[in-house]
Amino acid sequence: MRCCHRHAPAAAGSSDPHPFSLPGATEHYAAPRPVRAEHVRIELDLDFAQRTLAGICTTRVSAVRTVSTVTFDAVDLDVTGARVDGHPAVFSNSGAHVRVELPRALEAGQACDIALTYRARPRRGLYFWGPDAGYPDRPLQAWTQGQDIDARCWFPCLDTPAQKATSEVVATFPANMTSLSNGVLVSDVTTGERRTQHHRMAQPHAPYLVTLVVGEFDEATDTAGTTPLRYLFPKGRREDALRCVARTPKMIAAYEALTGEPYPWSGYAQVFVTEFILGGMEHTTATTLVDTVLHDARAHLDYNAEPLISHELAHQWFGDLLTCRDWPHGWLNEGFATYFEVLWKERGDNRDEADHHRALDLEAYLSETRERYARPIVARKFQAPMDLFDRHLYEKGGLVLHELRRRVGDDLFVRALRHYVASHRHGVVETVDLARAFEEATGHNLDPVFDQYVFSPGHPELKVEVRYEADDARLRISVRQTQRTDSGTPVFRLPLEVAVTVNGEDTHHRLELTDAEHRFHLPCPAAPTQVRVDPRRDVLGTLDVDKAVGLWREELEKAPEARARTEAAHALGKDGGLRSVEALGRALRDVKLFWATRAACAKALGRIRTPEARALLLDAAVTEHPRVRRAVIAALGEFRHDVEVATRLRALLKAGDASYFVEAEAARALGRVRAPDALPLLEAVAARPSFQDVIGAGAMDGLAETQDAAAFPVAVARTEYGQPPFLRRAAVSAVAKLAEVAHRKREAVDLFAQLLRDPQFRVQLAVCDAAATLGDRRLLPALEGTTFSDPRTRRYAREAVRSLREGAPQAREVASLREELDALKQETRTLREKLETLTLNTRPAATVGKPPRKKAAPKRGRTPPPKRKR
Repeated sequence: MRCCHRHAPAAAGSSDPHPFSLPGATEHYAAPRPVRAEHVRIELDLDFAQRTLAGICTTRVSAVRTVSTVTFDAVDLDVTGARVDGHPAVFSNSGAHVRVELPRALEAGQACDIALTYRARPRRGLYFWGPDAGYPDRPLQAWTQGQDIDARCWFPCLDTPAQKATSEVVATFPANMTSLSNGVLVSDVTTGERRTQHHRMAQPHAPYLVTLVVGEFDEATDTAGTTPLRYLFPKGRREDALRCVARTPKMIAAYEALTGEPYPWSGYAQVFVTEFILGGMEHTTATTLVDTVLHDARAHLDYNAEPLISHELAHQWFGDLLTCRDWPHGWLNEGFATYFEVLWKERGDNRDEADHHRALDLEAYLSETRERYARPIVARKFQAPMDLFDRHLYEKGGLVLHELRRRVGDDLFVRALRHYVASHRHGVVETVDLARAFEEATGHNLDPVFDQYVFSPGHPELKVEVRYEADDARLRISVRQTQRTDSGTPVFRLPLEVAVTVNGEDTHHRLELTDAEHRFHLPCPAAPTQVRVDPRRDVLGTLDVDKAVGLWREELEKAPEARARTEAAHALGKDGGLRSVEALGRALRDVKLFWATRAACAKALGRIRTPEARALLLDAAVTEHPRVRRAVIAALGEFRHDVEVATRLRALLKAGDASYFVEAEAARALGRVRAPDALPLLEAVAARPSFQDVIGAGAMDGLAETQDAAAFPVAVARTEYGQPPFLRRAAVSAVAKLAEVAHRKREAVDLFAQLLRDPQFRVQLAVCDAAATLGDRRLLPALEGTTFSDPRTRRYAREAVRSLREGAPQAREVASLREELDALKQETRTLREKLETLTLNTRPAATVGKPPRKKAAPKRGRTPPPKRKR
């Protein structure tokens, strides 16, 4: 599963994360298994007009111990009859569970078939969609989504990941439609206006992986070796669908090589559906994907869906073939799929793209620890299993696998991966199974890694100081771990890679950190021109490096790793000196550099905000690479009240751009510049159609940034049901940011209370996300009194309540403080430029890192070297 919503709300301006467990959370353990499910047959008749289903679910169970009753998970299912081996049986239905009395007790090893007849109008698990007054073009479809514990909402089952069984789905629906389910299609019969299709899955899989999709689709086919592939998509979207899935065969070949396991199922299908509540879901043999990732050629300049496609495909091994025993160990599903996005980037693109993708994962995880909480990856105290599906389960889980890889090396990592898969195929796994597999395959005891990164919260926070000691011909590297350890975060044991360049030659060092503080002395016969600490940014944690600014400039120009150059760009943005600006400008213009490094240079220049930086950005605003151009436009948004910048942004918006995303960024930047006449243009731009409404969403963000009271009703209007969905969510955020300046917070509260009951649950999420920004406690009754069917919304609403009750700073107060800080930074930069100019005019420039002829006292009047913080 890949979620596609933003992180949950956090207290605005909060620097001290909250506990993960909310009030009412309890300890969760795997359910007992007195019986085992062996086979599940689901027969369904779908009524689209009434949005109901009628079904018979027959489960073959075998006893593990003597049992006289069997209890099925069944939420809001109207069970009308039960039969055991064809004979009527007594049952009771609590609304959450159905308990069946067996005519005779089953002894260990004995089996029986239990059939339950039922009807339902499901709120979860199975979803009916169709056109309505707000969205008259929405297609008529039904689809299922059972993760984490929603399979029980559309068929009675033993709903735990450990209950793997073979399955059949026999579905009846309108004759003009088709269906997709697990396994192979064994029969297809049309009688009058009704069609019945029967799918059979011959290999065992968990209940949450059982799927049914019904609708009208176009179809394309392909093969990956001997594996048949199917792609189902909305009518008329063939080219857009193939842009998303075209490299699926190559992905399968790459994953087979990595795991040593041929694709384990009979075939693989991918279907794009409307209003899917996740980005994608890895049902065995048949992944369901949200249709909003379908994109045209213009969007493809900046965007591709391969991270999602590769993630869900990886689950066919990790999650489907090997399944977590219970949800606290869900990182064995999601962490693997997340890291396989990176592994695919390495093989399908290049190492630089993979390192950049991994850097985004790291920032996503670190952001959650700053804004929400730090928790052990394996955590048992929660309210609903979906609470666990966060940045720790996904991104940190994937980064832990990368940490294992760098501890044992590439070859042993692949060997261990293959051993893990071969040892547990078609089984269920816990974290200890992965640890033992690595130990057996590599000879390394990695328990300390699991204890520190999986079973403990937090991560290392490293402060590194680099100094060259010329008299001793050595490089001193001091490392301190600064993370707080009073909440269970340990002092970490980890390796730290350092690459030192002397006379054009690299020497690589692996420093072993075991304590809170270390001082390393590395032999260095001459002054180094580069000292790249963690050059590919492998450390799972934060890294703050203090070293001479000349080293950063040299690394931006010549470092062999794109990640090292990108980190250098960030550091030079904090320095802000004239020579740093020049170095950033050269790198920004260098079309041979990796695009993300050039984008980082643009961001750094925007942070510096000097006239020289502004001129470089204006010159680069027409650069060819769309992602770099987008970063340049975003950086120009830092120049508040700048007439020339506003004129350039306005012209770009009027003329348009080849990239949707560049246009969106221009709209956002125009608002940040605070151009006095921005409102009419942004209002017009908000109506432009684009992929995922990125232009309209950018315009909403821009309107919020203007802090113009007249923008408030414009944003309110865009929240209405029937507006493009992505635009609605951006408008919710804009309303929260504009409400105070417009003196209309009461109106915003009433609107948000209404939107918390919106049919689109992502709009509900957007309101929860915006609640802290709005900062009005009058929203509390709506947040606490609304019944949310989606567990994610329930969690985010509770976090929003906590934020409001604790009196989180309001957005306008934070913005005011930010503006004051910006003014102080500008004054500091001006003084620094004058000092640097004076220094350059009064003494000759020194060679970077050139050692003094004799040991000297500390020099006075020098600007201290810049610091980098991640």
